[in-house]
Amino acid sequence: MTLDVLICSHDKGIVRISDIFLPPHKDVRYVVSYQYSDERYLELIPQDLLSREDVAFHKYPGKGLSANRNLALAQATADLVMYADDDSRLLDNTFEVAFSTFEKHPELDIACFQASTYTGKMLKDYPSTFSPLTTVPKEYNVSTIEMVFRRDKVQDTIHFDERFGLGTKFLTCGEEEIWFKDALQAGLSIAYFPTKIVETSMMLKRALLYVEAGVQRSYGAISYYNYGKKAWWHCFKFAITSACKGYCHFVPFMRHLAEGIRFMERTQ
Repeated sequence: MTLDVLICSHDKGIVRISDIFLPPHKDVRYVVSYQYSDERYLELIPQDLLSREDVAFHKYPGKGLSANRNLALAQATADLVMYADDDSRLLDNTFEVAFSTFEKHPELDIACFQASTYTGKMLKDYPSTFSPLTTVPKEYNVSTIEMVFRRDKVQDTIHFDERFGLGTKFLTCGEEEIWFKDALQAGLSIAYFPTKIVETSMMLKRALLYVEAGVQRSYGAISYYNYGKKAWWHCFKFAITSACKGYCHFVPFMRHLAEGIRFMERTQ
């Protein structure tokens, strides 16, 4: 099997790209999708990035992480695909874990693994045992950098919703949860493996639910995606409960949830 590592970067993030690369592997290629908001950022592209034979480099004017991930996947050609952000660090055994997992599980379409910070702290409270995933996990959210999947099962089938994610001003997160649900609804075989494959400096946006309006709007939008009109009642109960626990003030919290619901009603 072969593997494409899809690396999405924007503006100044391109200077960190070289830290992601591992020594050349005969079955691995890196696909870099670089978005830039001004042509002056093109001067920051590292020369060693352009000189590596195992790197395919593509640049696009614009921004939006979901759009960038879709652009990167369109360039993939390998049997297996995984995403990496420009602050990701792959492990020495990442590729072997990916290959061996799909060799041992030929029925598998998407494998979900673990991630940690650079200091080794696990990014989430992951389960300790293997499990098939037939619903969106309630204990933790699956992140894009934790997944490896078969290209032919996802390419041209599952896309990141470009209304959501970093680089947007309104719905600043939630694209991963929607992508995962779409994969489940498409009937893809998904399983979780308690093995770490990547390190990152990222902060989980969902942890800012009671801090950022964009995250609150995203929660409302996701609720509408999941429940339709029932999202109003779902978000109302959530806002009441959160306010009673002292996590937020009901009126502004519910207002932002409602803005997310209305946005989805307008754009569906």
